[in-house]
Amino acid sequence: MSFRAFRHASTALAALLFTLATAPAFAQLPEVPLGKWWKRPRIVERLKIKPDQQERLDEIFSKNRRSFIDLKADVDRRAVDLEELLTKKGSDPARISTATDALEQAKARLGKTRTMMIVEMKGVLSDEQWQRILELRDEWRRERFEERHGRAGGPQHVLPGRGDKGSPAPVPTPRE
Repeated sequence: MSFRAFRHASTALAALLFTLATAPAFAQLPEVPLGKWWKRPRIVERLKIKPDQQERLDEIFSKNRRSFIDLKADVDRRAVDLEELLTKKGSDPARISTATDALEQAKARLGKTRTMMIVEMKGVLSDEQWQRILELRDEWRRERFEERHGRAGGPQHVLPGRGDKGSPAPVPTPRE
């Protein structure tokens, strides 16, 4: 095997291992709908969320918002660093390993912060409301999957103004 083929294969393997390693971490997070779900009329109705609960959930979200921005930016920067190393000819495997570790640690900090925010939000909800969230999470997972993959009327992943085969771009449906 030539050096070029070996380098290409090792880069592809590193990228695959990186992708596989990050999937379980995200799958274990407590699941709630994305965004300010406690303000969506359909969810408010289904969970019977009261105005004082909405206020407290807003406070928790606001308190964590700046941290999320910083943590997400750190993840993005470290992903770029790793990508550059993986695509650069002759990158040192030790540097790739260090960059991978740094990215994983950044993702872990972001995930932990999100998890702890959800735990705090759980304390605002009644046991019945939290149980209802657990019952609805499979439905929310399915909806997110459909949105990402353009099924069941969810938005398609096309360029703005361009639909499939020249048709007009689909109009995204509002989330709950």
